[in-house]
Amino acid sequence: MKQDKLSRRQFVQLTGSFLIASMSASTFLTLFEGCQKEDSNPVRPPQGTTFTIKLSENPELSQIGGFKTFNVNSTPIIVFRTGQTTFKALSMVCTHQGCTTNWINSSQQFQCPCHGSKFDKDGKVIQGPATQNLTTFRTEYKSDTNEVIIYF
Repeated sequence: MKQDKLSRRQFVQLTGSFLIASMSASTFLTLFEGCQKEDSNPVRPPQGTTFTIKLSENPELSQIGGFKTFNVNSTPIIVFRTGQTTFKALSMVCTHQGCTTNWINSSQQFQCPCHGSKFDKDGKVIQGPATQNLTTFRTEYKSDTNEVIIYF
């Protein structure tokens, strides 16, 4: 005689097996894809916009070698004073997976806490998995207003 219905035990076993298989597959795919994709378009402020820094309000940038981080349209950037009238602005968003890097002043490096990428003070990759440099932005010093303008 053929059985048309599943027993309660068979139903629970099949359902549990299905759930475990689907969760395992989705976890594996997420992990596999997570470190495969290189983010070619890191988060950044809209192109064609500017950000103005009043040096009188940011004493960290008053000395050569000084630096300060800013959040521009949800994008963390860091600005360095490199000379009497020169500045450098870099995105702090890692080009591997979009995590925010940390500036380590003692080693003069950016380090990504997510996957271990490292970048030098100019934003160039010195250790992967990132393969693209940090995004740099053009800066302009306005001596008449004592301001720095960052162009995105």
